[in-house]
Amino acid sequence: MPTGLDTEAVPGRTANTDLRDPVPLLFVGGTGRSGTHVISKILGSHSHYRKVPNEARFHVDPGGFPDVLAGRTGPELFAYRLRHYWWRNFEPSRLSFRGLHRYVPRRRLDAATDAFLRRTADGEPEAACRQLFFDLLWPLATEEAKAGLIEQSCDVVAKAGPLGTLFPEARFIHVVRDGRDVAASRVGQARWLAHPRTMRQGLEWWEARVRRIEDGIRAAGSDRVHEVSLDDLVSGNRRKYTYRKLRQFAGLRNEDAMLGYFTRRVRVRNAHAERWRADVPVRQHAEVDAAYEEILDRLEADGVGCVPLLRRVRERRGA
Repeated sequence: MPTGLDTEAVPGRTANTDLRDPVPLLFVGGTGRSGTHVISKILGSHSHYRKVPNEARFHVDPGGFPDVLAGRTGPELFAYRLRHYWWRNFEPSRLSFRGLHRYVPRRRLDAATDAFLRRTADGEPEAACRQLFFDLLWPLATEEAKAGLIEQSCDVVAKAGPLGTLFPEARFIHVVRDGRDVAASRVGQARWLAHPRTMRQGLEWWEARVRRIEDGIRAAGSDRVHEVSLDDLVSGNRRKYTYRKLRQFAGLRNEDAMLGYFTRRVRVRNAHAERWRADVPVRQHAEVDAAYEEILDRLEADGVGCVPLLRRVRERRGA
């Protein structure tokens, strides 16, 4: 389990990406529907990492770690939600149960939660949160003799400020995808049962989440964050540049298993590139594209760092 504090800067948006020691803890996040699962699976194919099977969420959700540390949620309420909602809850859209129960035994959950409550009662909320995370999730790495852990919850980059304080050894990967495709995917996922229900609402939803992520990157420091475009990962100079930069940021040397997964599974057809054109009537394409361009202009004016990635993809596809 990581215990020391690694204060050496790791490449970010513009930093050098020479290979260094593997990062022990990687958080992978994005807006949702952006390709975070793909990035996690690529890196999780390396012998250094064990990927947490699904989103843990207790460290980023409302009522989670950030709210506990800020005093907005009490430790007892957090513990109750951990033992119930985050451990096992029913997801109507998938007609299935999700949560930590898939990979955290109940005995481990109860012991870790009791220890968390004791530490918070002793006035050590930061230490309590950090230890709880490792008590619950690090056994996944040790069971497979792995030296690193990858956790993929969409909001980890948006919450990179408090997470970066709790886990100085951690680094963050922000997965970026064309906002029109994200909006179309989100609307399709909602199936008119929840917001967003239209492409216009979907684009607004995407913009709001991009802004939250930018706030998180600024809070943590851009040198701790690597931004990777899903669209760049499936097209263009994808292996020699995008894949290599991702691997180097994590401090990994190439391995056949990771490269094999990347070359076989990470393809344009699997990424559903430009799905928005199929989901939106042709007569509305120009309207959607104009709305997207307006959003990019606003984000660029406010200094949002992922805009160059998004513009490059848009220009390559043809505005």
